[in-house]
Amino acid sequence: MKTKNIRRVIAGLCVSALALSGATSCGSTSTETGYKHDAYKLEKTDLENYISVSGAVEGSNIVKVTTDLAAKVSQLNVELGSNVKAGDVLCVFDSTDLQSEYDALKNSMDKNGERVESTHQINQRNLNNAKSDKTNALAQAQKVIDRAVSARDDAYNKYNQTLQSCTDYYNQYIDAYNRAYSGEGDAAAVAQCESFLQMYQAADAQTKALAEQLPALDTAVQEARDAYTQTERSADAAIQAAQDIVNAEKFDSDDSSQTQLDKIREKIHKCTVVAPKDGVITAINVAEGSIPTTDAIMTIEDTSQLRIKVDIKETDILSIEKGQKAVITTNATGDEEFTGTVDRVLNVMSDSVNPYTGEKNGGYSAEITIDDSDTDLLIGMNAKVKIIIEEKKDVLAVPYDSIIENKDGTFSVVIAEGAPGSYTAKHIPVEKGMESSYLTEIKSPELKEDILVLTSPNYVSDGDTLNISESYYETQTEGVSK
Repeated sequence: MKTKNIRRVIAGLCVSALALSGATSCGSTSTETGYKHDAYKLEKTDLENYISVSGAVEGSNIVKVTTDLAAKVSQLNVELGSNVKAGDVLCVFDSTDLQSEYDALKNSMDKNGERVESTHQINQRNLNNAKSDKTNALAQAQKVIDRAVSARDDAYNKYNQTLQSCTDYYNQYIDAYNRAYSGEGDAAAVAQCESFLQMYQAADAQTKALAEQLPALDTAVQEARDAYTQTERSADAAIQAAQDIVNAEKFDSDDSSQTQLDKIREKIHKCTVVAPKDGVITAINVAEGSIPTTDAIMTIEDTSQLRIKVDIKETDILSIEKGQKAVITTNATGDEEFTGTVDRVLNVMSDSVNPYTGEKNGGYSAEITIDDSDTDLLIGMNAKVKIIIEEKKDVLAVPYDSIIENKDGTFSVVIAEGAPGSYTAKHIPVEKGMESSYLTEIKSPELKEDILVLTSPNYVSDGDTLNISESYYETQTEGVSK
């Protein structure tokens, strides 16, 4: 990467140039005054714009190892800086009291096992009997319904038949009556009329008698069905009562003793604390023989991928994007530069706390992932970070003051043509490109490396003879490093 400090050099030389010119008229040419022009030797260079931030090196994934046990630490297997693998035993808590409690409860449960099983068998038998009783009772109630329905249906069929006979006899009676008393009838017709009348009256009386019986038969069917429903409800209540007793067994054993036993066993298992993942121990809040005073007993950071969390000013946050490159240095590693990538941008105001200094950060932030996993960087190192906002490689660039803005909005530079002692001025149209802190990219088919460009081109006309200050363009090339 190339580094320059051009603007400061230019400013100093411009002051010297003004002092040399004295009271010379601004319209005088170089040949008239002997004025020496400062020039910049063109060369391909790298340009970049960046934002400087800082932060502390940390693991890409920080895991807090926690516990809810209130027991003494009987064994501590790690210390600060220890490298651990997932599954490694970090520490062991004293489980003596828990084991004693577990054994006593397990022994009590084993003794009560036969009693619990016997009670369960009785309760299950009662439940099965209740279900069987329901089946039998409903079968009997259904028979009563069937008999009542059969009697009612027979009565309705007989009533309908009698009603039909009654109607037929009545119609026959009317026909015979009309024949007997129409003036053409005889004694036989009158006798037939009397006979049909008697049969009609007998059928009508029977129909009325049957009709009086029908409501009672309908009521009997409904009462039989109601009795069936009541029998079913009673049987269901008995079954539910038996089922409730069976269900209650779970609360008497499973949800009390067994649940308590499971909880104690889980606590015993927790007494052996293992690493949830690979990493480095960066914090320990327990010691052998002590009882934890906080839930978080250790901190593990994943060092396979380091990162730096940096604060971003409000004026810069909109320029930061995921995927941008970053250059990282630390005091511990000197001038060595490490590359990184913006992995996450938190563009929401936060009040985060630096895990190493305890200071509140606030504002916006970003996370820089360090590209190389094999570096000399250590967790906790303070790092300076340059986030590259824009960059261009191998372009021609000149100091900003070398560029002339013409009245028509175009741009140009003045170059020195010829050889030392006989340079002449020539204006070259250029197109401006990327601007960095010190240099601006220029594009022109007439420009190439090693051409001298005036750093103060004002009041210089094409063809003017130029005296070039060798010290400037020689000095400025000495400060370039790649």
